[in-house]
Amino acid sequence: MQKFLNALPLLAIAVLVWFHFHQPNSDKPKLAKPPSQTESRRCQVVEGSIYDGDTFRVRCDNQEQKIRLCGIDAPEAKQPLGIESRNYLRSLVAQAKGQVIVIEMDRDKYGRSVAEVLLESPSGEQSVQEEMLKAGMAYHYKQYSSNCHNRDVFDIAEEMGRSQQRGVWGFPNGGERPWDYRKQNQS
Repeated sequence: MQKFLNALPLLAIAVLVWFHFHQPNSDKPKLAKPPSQTESRRCQVVEGSIYDGDTFRVRCDNQEQKIRLCGIDAPEAKQPLGIESRNYLRSLVAQAKGQVIVIEMDRDKYGRSVAEVLLESPSGEQSVQEEMLKAGMAYHYKQYSSNCHNRDVFDIAEEMGRSQQRGVWGFPNGGERPWDYRKQNQS
């Protein structure tokens, strides 16, 4: 019991330090914490696997899986800004040295893991979806974002890109949406 009482002041200091360094940055939208039943995993993006601005492969625990970013839809490769969107995602991943945190929300009809993905940076965790939307390199895919914990943040991020006419928002009315493009170009 005496050892416990002696350690109590150190425990209190540790808790205070933890809270101090884990305060959210007040000048950016706050990411929602996933519910406790949602598991987050640290993964490595497979080199050369970023196909477009919303899909890539990761290796988690020696297993490879395809990830579809929850709540966003990036221009297709043949659309204006399709290649730029893919390259922007590549640059975000490169800044994090390929290390990502994957929070799986669902599986889609193609068997891909639909997930929110975070990058670790010196300033804290950074949402890939949020960054893609702020840069105008993707659209908030509201029809498929109901399971995304940060869908409200995605709305704010997209509005930031739109108001600054970044990326797709430089085109009249934001250009052709990827979902419309796919529908018109189905084989």
